[in-house]
Formats: sequence, structure tokens, C-alpha cells
Amino acid sequence: MIENTHFKEYYTSQEIEECFQWFEQHMDRLPDSLQLSPSTYFPRLRFSVDAMIQHLRNVMKNHRIYNGEFATLLFIREKVLRQEGFQE
Repeated sequence: MIENTHFKEYYTSQEIEECFQWFEQHMDRLPDSLQLSPSTYFPRLRFSVDAMIQHLRNVMKNHRIYNGEFATLLFIREKVLRQEGFQE
């Protein structure tokens, strides 16, 4: 099982924007749903990712409290990239 090892105390603006752009460029290729972990399931992955990005764009700049939510986006990207058949 993949573990979420993406959490950091600080993310640069460049790291954040690169992640957001990756999702925006690949949104149409994301699976419909995703089992991220045994206890975390996204039945509407695209909707969830879009909502997370919109939320984080508005609140994350100077608030490290949202780093966990951002780490979840990085974890989703890692899990999607590892899925068989996914092409960038």
C-alpha cells in the first residue's frame, strides 16, 4: 500500500502552483473514483480535486494549517500516476 509521505511543514509557491497546474492539465484523465487508502474514498474524484484546488487557492498562501489538505492532493497525484493505464 502507498503511504502519504508528502506532508511538509512548508511548501513553496512553486510546488503548490505546479501541483495545481498538473491537476488542471490532467483533470479529464483522472479516474471517476479513487480509493486513496482503506479509509479514504473519493467517489467523484474530479469534483473533489477541483473543489480542493479552488479552496486551497483561496486560503493556502500564508496559512500552513492547510498543508495536510495539500499533501492529500500530492498523494492523489501519486496514486493516479501509479494506476495501470494512466498516461500523462
